Parts: sequence; C-alpha cells; structure tokens
Amino acid sequence: MSDKIHNKQKNKKNVYDIQGGEQKFMKKSTKKVLNVAASAAMLAGIAPVAGIVAPTAAHASGSFDVYNVPTLGTGSVSKSQGGVALGRVKVNIDKLTLSGGQQTLTFTLPQGFEFPSTTTGSTTAFDQFTNTASTTATGNTYNFVSTQADDGSNHETIGVNVISSKTAQIVFNGTTNPGDDIELLLNMRQIVSTGPSTGDVNVTFSASTASGLPTGNVKVATVVSSGQVALEANDTESSSDSFNFTFKLTESVAASLKDGNAVKLKLPSGFEWDSRGTFTTLYGNLAAANVTTTGFGTDTLTLAATTPSTTASSFNLDLAFSVNDEDKAKEGDITVNVSGNSSSNVSNLVVGSYGQYGGGVTVASPSTVIAGQDEQQLGDIVVKESVAGSFIADRTVTLQLPEGARWQSVYEDGEGATGTTGSVDTANGLNAPQIEYTGTDGRTMRLKFNTQNTSSNAGSITLKDVEVAVQPGFTGDLNVTVAGSQGLTGTVKVATATPSLTLSASDATYSAAIGSDSANIGNLTLKEGAAGALTDDDNGLVEVLLPAGVTFGSVPTVSVTSGDLTIRNVSIDTYNNSATQGVLRFYVDSESTTASTIAINGVNLRIDRTVPQGNIVAKVQGDGAANTAYHGFGDVTQTWKDSYRYAAQGTIATIGTQATGVESNAVTAIYTIGSTAYKVNGETRTAEVAPYVENGRTYLPVRYVAEALGVTPANILFDKATSMVTLIKGDRVVQLKLKTNQLTINGSTINMDVKAVTKANRTVLPIAWVGKALDATVMYDAAAKTVTVNSK
Repeated sequence: MSDKIHNKQKNKKNVYDIQGGEQKFMKKSTKKVLNVAASAAMLAGIAPVAGIVAPTAAHASGSFDVYNVPTLGTGSVSKSQGGVALGRVKVNIDKLTLSGGQQTLTFTLPQGFEFPSTTTGSTTAFDQFTNTASTTATGNTYNFVSTQADDGSNHETIGVNVISSKTAQIVFNGTTNPGDDIELLLNMRQIVSTGPSTGDVNVTFSASTASGLPTGNVKVATVVSSGQVALEANDTESSSDSFNFTFKLTESVAASLKDGNAVKLKLPSGFEWDSRGTFTTLYGNLAAANVTTTGFGTDTLTLAATTPSTTASSFNLDLAFSVNDEDKAKEGDITVNVSGNSSSNVSNLVVGSYGQYGGGVTVASPSTVIAGQDEQQLGDIVVKESVAGSFIADRTVTLQLPEGARWQSVYEDGEGATGTTGSVDTANGLNAPQIEYTGTDGRTMRLKFNTQNTSSNAGSITLKDVEVAVQPGFTGDLNVTVAGSQGLTGTVKVATATPSLTLSASDATYSAAIGSDSANIGNLTLKEGAAGALTDDDNGLVEVLLPAGVTFGSVPTVSVTSGDLTIRNVSIDTYNNSATQGVLRFYVDSESTTASTIAINGVNLRIDRTVPQGNIVAKVQGDGAANTAYHGFGDVTQTWKDSYRYAAQGTIATIGTQATGVESNAVTAIYTIGSTAYKVNGETRTAEVAPYVENGRTYLPVRYVAEALGVTPANILFDKATSMVTLIKGDRVVQLKLKTNQLTINGSTINMDVKAVTKANRTVLPIAWVGKALDATVMYDAAAKTVTVNSK
C-alpha cells in the first residue's frame, strides 16, 4: 500500500527561466501592429519577456520592446535542423516620424548568427514575412500594406530588403497618410547559428541621424558555454513495497539532454526500477519517441535523447520502482544518485519514502521547562504513520510522562480530564484522535484513533502548545515513554527541566558547635535557574527552612544583587509553630525578566544540643519557589505535596562537635564487589547478598552495613505493612521506605537520587547514602574493587 506525499518543496530545484517581464523604453500609444517574421512563422500571441534595450541615438523618437530573451548554446545549428529562435522585438514609431517621406531602418545580427539564406537581395530569405493585410512584391522587396486607418485612409506601406547574410533593411515608403503610430513586430525564428561566443546576443538597429527612427543595441538572447538539465521528483510516495513519482526534466538550452550516458538515476540498495509511464512534453521538441529509458529490473536507470532537441525543452515522465530486498532497504527517504554526461543541477534526488507498517513519535525542538511550575509548554509532538493505513481504528498510542511531570489538563482537573491544552493539527488523511488520561497520577495521555486512515497518504497528527506541570526539584531530560495498542514503542525527549533556583553557601564547611547560640556561618546565595523561576503566583512565598533543632539567631540581610526580581517582607520564624526549626521568609513582589540572584548575608544560627553531628542542610520551599507542590488536583499531585515540595536544598554548615554522652565507637568495614565475604575491624563476616555495581552506583546490603557500623540487631527494624526500614544508632534515627527515594534522618527527609530496592529479600542501597545516614565516610578503590566504610 502506498501514499503520495507531495515533495515539491523537498525536490524542487532551479528551473531555467525562458520568459519574464516586458521592458519598455519611450512607450507610445498603440494603434495597429504590423508583424514581420524573420524566418519560419509569425507567432500568434505576444508573451512579454524582459530584454535589455540600449538606444544609442539621442534623436530617436521611437522605442523598442523585447518580449523574450532565450538562452542558447554555443553549438552550430543550421536551417535544416530548425535553426534557433532569437528574442522577439517590437519597434515603436511615432506617426509624425514618417511624415518626411521614405526612410530606412537597418538591423544587423551579431557574430555567430545569420539569416536563413546568405544570398544578397534574396526574397526567399524572408519567404515567411507576412501580416494580416494584403501583400505586394516588387523586385526583391515585400511591401506590407496595412488595413485602413481610423479615418478611412491607408496605413504606411512597409518593405523588407536583404542586404547580406547578417543585415536586412526595413523600408518605410512614407507615401500614404500616417494616420496612426506604427508598431512593427520582428519574429526572428530559424536563424542559423554558426557557433557564437558566450555572452549577450545584441541586434543592432541603425538609421540616418535625420530620420528620427529609433536606433541602438537590443539584447535578444544569451549564449552559455554548455547546457544543463534541471531535475525534479514530484508526487512522490510513501510505501512499504512499490512507488511511483513524476520525473521532470528541463533543459537550460537546446540539446542539454545528450545521447548515450545522459542522465543516470541510481537507487539505493534494496530497490530496483520497474517501468516507465506517461511521457508529457511541457514545451520544446523533446518527445516520447526520442527520449529513451534503459535499466529497468536493475537499480540504475539511464535517460538519453536519441535526437537532441533543437529548442530548449521540458517534459514530465512517470516512473515506477519497488523494493526487491527488504533486508537491504533502509527506512526513510529514498534518495537516488544522479550522474551522467549531461550536466545537472542536482547530485541526488529524493524519489519516495520507505517504511514498514507502524509509525513513530518525534519532537523536533524540545523546550525548556522550569521545575516547580505548571503551564510549561512542550515542543510540538508529532505522531506519524510510517505508511498509509498503519493506524488501525480503535487502537491507541499512549504518551507517559516521568514521575516528575503531569499533563496540565490532569494537573488542573484530575484523571477525568479529556482533551489537551493547545491544539491538534492533522495531515494526510489522519483524523484527530480522542484524547483521554489513565492512571491515578495522570501521567499517561491516551490517543485513541476512532477511524482508520483511508487516504493514500501516510497520516500524522501534531500536538501543538501542549503544557505540563513539573514537580519541584526535577531536573534533566523530560522523556515521554511511547506505547499503546498501535504497536509504537520507545522514548522521546520533549523538554529539558531546569531547577527554579539553587542554594549555596559561601562556607559550607564551616564547623559549628552543638549548643551554640551564635554560629556565624557566613552568607547564602539563591540563584534563579531561569527568568521568572520565582513566581508571584498565589502569595509568592519563598521559605528557607533549617533542619530540626536549628534556628536563625537574627534576621539576615536579604537583597537582589543581580537581575530585576523584586521581593518584600523579609522575616524569620519557626516552622509549623515549632520552636526547634527555623525558617527565613520573603515574598516575590514582581517576577524577573532576567534570571536573578538573591544574597542572604550575615546568617547567624542557634544550634540545639540535640542536633546530631553532620551537615546542616537548608531547604527552599513555598508557593513562589515550588508552586506545583501546593496546588493542582489533590489525587494527582499528593506525592509532590508529601515528598517533593523542596525547590532546592544545600549544605550551609557542618556540626563538628559530638553531642555530650555519645561514645565514639569507630568501626572500619571493608566490602568487595561481587563477594559475600566482608571484614569488620579485621574480622571476616559473611552477608547473604554480595555488593554489586549498577548504573555506576555501588549497592550494599543495608542490614550488614548497619551491623558493622554499630547498629544492634534489635535496632534494625522492618515494618512489612509500610515497607519501612528503621535504623537506630545512639540519638540518630534513620528511616527509608522501599521503592521510594525518601531517606529520613531524625525526622528530616532527604530526597535521594535513587530508590531503595530489594535483592534476595534484602534491602540494598547505594553506599554513599548509607554512609551519610549513619554518619560514616565511604571510600571506593576501583583497582581492588573494594568499598571501605569508616564510622565516626
């Protein structure tokens, strides 16, 4: 089955202009036209084409119009071969110019061209001179007598004399009543070409300086050194087996299409030429009988002219080809290689598109979205059949977002939403699908195609201006997973998510003492990830939240140091009416148009004696920084509200003094990748699960690491109902939930970049997080494939 794709834009190349616009000089009013043909026949109509006229006599009271300027080759063309056609020239003469009696206008052909006969004074050279009036002959001259003038009198009588092979004279007798202006049309056809030089071809008109007749050089052709053929492939098809298209060839000059190895079209591997169809002459004298096509049944087709054209020609030829080896044929555009001894304007030509049943999903220009905001626009999503009829009625294509994003329609209205933001464009016979959403989290858009494409074209739909909501803290590629009953699979990148802001400290290694009432940790910096990342939507609140037991000792100085963001109402407080968790608040007054930086200077902390050793991690939340954590349809975004409401977080200081009453029990545990044997302070032990590496991360069993680092078996707890693992060591309580990235230390939740998983019924986790949770350091020896964990 095949479908036609109009590839005119893809394949259209330069086609040689043989007509253009009329150019006039000293235009006069037109009354009657006398036609003079300088050889075979007078043209019935005038097709204006630009010519360059350069009058050289200032006394001229007439003008010239040029109606076409053809392009010719340098080769010789005799009269018996049909000669060549130069441009048509109209001579405009004012009626008062001829009032003084007989006058003569001489015109001379340039070097390389001659009249059909070289006999001086011969009337046979002009045996086709004619007009619509009566004609009389006297000696070597044809006289042209016009019809009556408006006032009933006769027009001017005109004759033509041959002077030489290159020169002729137009004689105006001036004996009749000059009742009207004269317009004389010279149709210079069947002119003999004797091998002209390249460049402009100018006919010279001359007359007595006292005559008042127009004189000058008139451009009637252009000669080029060699001809070229312009090639096009029109009405190409997309198919899984056979293909048809219309091949168009246009000569720049006569005989551009040569004989023999003229134009060769070589198909790629897996395809062969089948047959030739209708030949249509567009203009010129190349006909089906003198254009040969050979090579059917092979991958190379040769076109040639057994009788080269005598005038520049153009034709359409229907061609067919097919797949002959599916193992070699590659899907996508089918491009033929163009060669041969006829110069062409292209070296390759797309003649069709090959594909198996099915289709694909593409995004040409992935966009940039901001984490923590909704109404984030994606690049256009195109869902396309590979061949016509690939998409079956009542089957679906599904597009599933990652956990960090929701379709905007569902974010606002819940799972029952239908349709989409933006619009759906259809092309090539495929109807717009029914759009629904599945899953309680609304991450899956389902496109149901209610009707099958019955046209001959491979159809497509484009989802334009589709919007999504993105969770706070989500960064990196936003990839959509493609599935559904239509059989499409894979992933496609639709956007890149940038954080709404980042948090950093001027001295993140500052060591604060437990129980300090005034720890001056330096300055903090908030930087927007993009213009408008901090929003004034809703209340525009931005909060910098400290961990439990840490509060602000005083209000720091908060100011915008770059960009045009404006803020207001800076204050400090305790979070959720808790006296043990400090918070710094301010509000976005006006969103930025340039990504901005906020400086928080002079940060002073109070640290409760219950705070364990380790990093002090501050987190940023609030409507202004993480809007999607607080809004949207509840069932859809509940997990964001519970676990992903932080726009940014970062270490702002460390606690280096151990709390009173906590004993130091340093432990060193060494694990070997792939081995269940490990050592704790030199003692060899055996685990049920060996450490392993996956996606560049080293995973260790949590239970054996915890035991090695001083957590007693009684303090390693697992709640099967909630899938929650709890580890207790001294005053540190660590909790993690399987199949989530939630790690809680003394009630403070950390979002890990991976999830806790099970292997052989044992919970395993990247050792970096285990060490952090249990206040240990981790070292990895790549050569020895060992991991060393040291407790503090």
